[in-house]
Amino acid sequence: MIIGIIGIIGEAGVGKTTATNFFQNKGAYVIFVDKVVKHIYTLKETKKALINEFGNTFINNDKTINKEKLRYEAFYYPNILRKLENIIWPTMTKIVEDDIIRNKGQQSLIVIDCAVLFNAKLNLLVDKVILIEAEEDKKIQRIKIRDNVNDLQVIALLSQQKKYLILNKDIDFTIKNNGTINDFIKQLQKVEKKLLTIKPKD
Repeated sequence: MIIGIIGIIGEAGVGKTTATNFFQNKGAYVIFVDKVVKHIYTLKETKKALINEFGNTFINNDKTINKEKLRYEAFYYPNILRKLENIIWPTMTKIVEDDIIRNKGQQSLIVIDCAVLFNAKLNLLVDKVILIEAEEDKKIQRIKIRDNVNDLQVIALLSQQKKYLILNKDIDFTIKNNGTINDFIKQLQKVEKKLLTIKPKD
C-alpha cells in the first residue's frame, strides 16, 4: 500500500487529470487545486480583497467577479498576476493544508493536482512530485479538443505557462505522455510500484 502525499504537475494538455483519476481509482484522496481556486472566487472575502486592490475593475454590474476579464488581465500583465496571487494563494494554501489534515489519518495516499505546486510552495506539503510532459503538438491538440479553442489561443497559453510555471526542480518522477491512454496508464503503473517505497514526511 502506498502511504504519503504526492504532487502532480505539468503544463496544460499533458494529462494531469488522467493521472489523478488513475490514483483516485486506486483509492487515493485527490485535491484538485483548480477546484479549490474556483471555490475561493465564490467567497465574499475574495471579492472584498479584489475591490480593495483593484477597485471595481473586475466586478460586473450584478456585483459578481468578472473572472474572464481578470484571467485575461492576469495573463498579459505580470503585476496584476502577482497581486492576484497574493489574494488567492494564502487562502488556497490554508484550504489544501486543512484538507490534508482532515484526510491524512483516513487515506493512505493523498494526491495534489496543481500546476503551480512549486510557484505556490505547496511542494512543501508533499513527499514526492510527478512531472508529466508531452510533445507540443500533442498538448495543442488535447487543449483544442478540451477547451474548444484555436491554435493561436493554445500556443499563447502554453507560451505563457513556459515563462511562468516552475516545473524543473525537485522532480522525483517524469512521465512522457505522447502515446495512447493505455501507454500512459502503463507508465503510471510503473511509477505506482516505485511509490510503494516512499517514506512519508512527519
